[in-house]
Amino acid sequence: MVSPQDDCNEVEVLLGEAASLIENRLYNEALLTLQRGLSMDPDNPKAWERIAVCNLEMGKPKKAIEALNNLVRIQPNSQSGWADKALIHLLLNETAEGIGALQKSVRLNPRRVRDWELLSSVLVSEERWDEAVEAIEITLDQNPNSAITWYNLALCYLFFEEYSLAIQTVETAFTLDPSLREIADEWIDLIDEDGISEEYSAASGFAAS
Repeated sequence: MVSPQDDCNEVEVLLGEAASLIENRLYNEALLTLQRGLSMDPDNPKAWERIAVCNLEMGKPKKAIEALNNLVRIQPNSQSGWADKALIHLLLNETAEGIGALQKSVRLNPRRVRDWELLSSVLVSEERWDEAVEAIEITLDQNPNSAITWYNLALCYLFFEEYSLAIQTVETAFTLDPSLREIADEWIDLIDEDGISEEYSAASGFAAS
């Protein structure tokens, strides 16, 4: 009779084999090995995490998300699981799902500045201005040298018709990253002493990617 301890040991061995196969880019073989492990331990988070890696490397992002869905089901407090899931959703243009997963990630680890920076950028692109400002403030509190975040704040000021603040803020962004000037010149030229010209349409149209 095989004891649970024996199964546990065998799963660990299979996980080690899969890790070696992944390192050697043998993703199909790794997937088969991981599936064997899941047959003994269906809720093994390491197995689901590595299945996600394999599918992503094989160009199967939907399958990777399925694996990460299992991972966060088993470990709902897995910050890295939510962050990885968010990134794949965003790469697939599944913006609502990506934002939701990012919000989960930053709630679990409020000091993860990269996720706050990405969240603020996506919120700006979706014209969710009030939420974007909140995320931007948290990002800048943790990383005041984030040029893209200063640029995003300038876009928020632009939307709220605070044109003087928009110019001041975007200049801060340029100081940190002069290359941003190329994407900002268009809307800066539209601002004059009387406000903004009729050519201006939406701040989100000038968002940095």
